[in-house]
Amino acid sequence: MTQRRHEYAPPNTLPGLLQRGRGLGATMAAEDPAAAADLVYGCIRWEWRWDAALDDRHLYLARLVRDLELPLAPVVGMLAADEGTRDRAAGVLALLARGGSAEARDALRAHLPPETPETPEAQEAQEAGQGELPVVAPPDRPGGEPDVPALLAELERDWVDGTWCGPMRTARGLARAGAQAAGAISLLRRFWLWTPHSHERPSYLEALAALGSAGTAEAYTESLWDCEARARLLGVEHAPDRPDVRDRLARLRDDPMEHSAVRTAAATRLGGGSTAG
Repeated sequence: MTQRRHEYAPPNTLPGLLQRGRGLGATMAAEDPAAAADLVYGCIRWEWRWDAALDDRHLYLARLVRDLELPLAPVVGMLAADEGTRDRAAGVLALLARGGSAEARDALRAHLPPETPETPEAQEAQEAGQGELPVVAPPDRPGGEPDVPALLAELERDWVDGTWCGPMRTARGLARAGAQAAGAISLLRRFWLWTPHSHERPSYLEALAALGSAGTAEAYTESLWDCEARARLLGVEHAPDRPDVRDRLARLRDDPMEHSAVRTAAATRLGGGSTAG
């Protein structure tokens, strides 16, 4: 049975950032790759995703292994572990193989049957749907003016109760209210920072921007390294136009492991002038 770990470290620590798939974790790890290595391997070995069906980690972890120039041997060794660990390691290796790593491709061919979904051949056969970002369900409330006090009270209850699955719907309702819901900014920022459910993080960022929160430019920039494709797309569209952002956009555009929709958006942003918000 896959060992599941949901006792997340605080989000102001490197372990907590990597467990959540935050962009800041990736940039911090790059400052000292040797110190971050065991943390990265641990995020592959153990299941940290709040919802494995929704929360993405494979590309985030594959990029960490590649960009930090970490040895592949510990990841290859995980192919002989329990099923969950094997699948996560194979997913990371398959992306690295797509990115051009002969070592990763050879390891997969040596350890997994050709029909296994995580092998490069099988992934290439499944790429027809890669251009589509995950569909985001609309808010579960009808149109009209949002009930800001009720929505804020609901978000406060979720925070007190530690409810991580679903507050993004409340965030979307508050976003529709615009500036009149500015009192929710502090709470929304806490959810953006703390949530272990990375699939919900883009909705908090969108709400913070809609409410006029300070600091969204840096949040958009951090999102260029986020584990979620929708968060990276927000970063591509709205991060400020400056050299470090343009460098990251170029890397996303040229990365064969990246989601095709993000690559296309990055190419458009770089070639068609700034669309910064």
